[in-house]
Amino acid sequence: MAQSRVAIIGTGLIGASVGLGLAAQKDRKFEIVGADRERAHTNEAKKIRAIDRAVGSLEEAVTGTGLIIIAVPVSGVRHTLKEIGPMLMPGAIITDTASTKAQVMAWADEFLPPTINFIGGHPMAGREKSGPGAASADLFKGANWAITPSPRASEQAVSVILGLIEALGATPIYIDAAEHDQYAAAVSHVPILLSVALFRMLRDSVGWEDASLLAGPAFRDLTRLASGDPTMSTDIMATNREAVRHWITRYQDSLNAIVRALDEGDDVVHALFQTTQFDRDSFLSNPPFRRVAEGPDPGSSSDAIGRLLMGGGYDKMKEILNRPPSVQPDETKLRRRLGAPDEKQ
Repeated sequence: MAQSRVAIIGTGLIGASVGLGLAAQKDRKFEIVGADRERAHTNEAKKIRAIDRAVGSLEEAVTGTGLIIIAVPVSGVRHTLKEIGPMLMPGAIITDTASTKAQVMAWADEFLPPTINFIGGHPMAGREKSGPGAASADLFKGANWAITPSPRASEQAVSVILGLIEALGATPIYIDAAEHDQYAAAVSHVPILLSVALFRMLRDSVGWEDASLLAGPAFRDLTRLASGDPTMSTDIMATNREAVRHWITRYQDSLNAIVRALDEGDDVVHALFQTTQFDRDSFLSNPPFRRVAEGPDPGSSSDAIGRLLMGGGYDKMKEILNRPPSVQPDETKLRRRLGAPDEKQ
């Protein structure tokens, strides 16, 4: 049955984590297949039960498949969309997990037939380690998941992706692709470069050998992202270059303001630390609310999986099952017919 299979293209950290989350769904009745250009990734993903079956080609993964999740680096999304476009069945639902969205949405519009429902996505979750060995079914729990539906995507298709995201424990957030890239550059992409810059500053110093002995938790925490996948990071910068450059300039302005504060004296420095501490603590203790936008109701995760398996027939079946009987039975007569005593006896 076409819609009883979910295909995950790219079985690294994100793809395998999605697979683990889907595999953990109660009463699952769909198969999860995985495809990856690195055979070792699909083998490991199958070993940890993130996928049920590894396939050897994109064609085998997507032919007759109702839901396809593309979890490859940004540069790989273009190639994947271009290759699978002619193979997709009409009405198929495709989403991705790439860290930039404007370019991905343009590729989807260019390479996918008009009958395909594409909903761009970006889970705001990850780790510095890559590969299926670092995957976890809980990776997305409590995370925000940006979605940028294509104008051609149906409400039912968007509902499936919304339910899928919530089934993985994340909160879906509607956002424009260009707006996503601008703000993701500040909160996700530039921090990678700051981590790299801090590590390179010390590592390239003549005092590295001695300084590294003092490199404790603060240095390790702030340079954690420098251990990320170089290919993924390069792709992010290549597809979001201008936004990254904008925020780097803003960061340089902030560093210059700190230098001026140091020159002005301890009172100014203390005020900087104090106001920043207050603002950050307020951010942590009062997280921003999710963006409320008009769009399909995600429903429950079970609804999303039901629609995935049964298509439009699911909602009709649910309506029939939830419909109250037209005539309520006489409970007393029913109890007597079954040979049970009346409740008052």
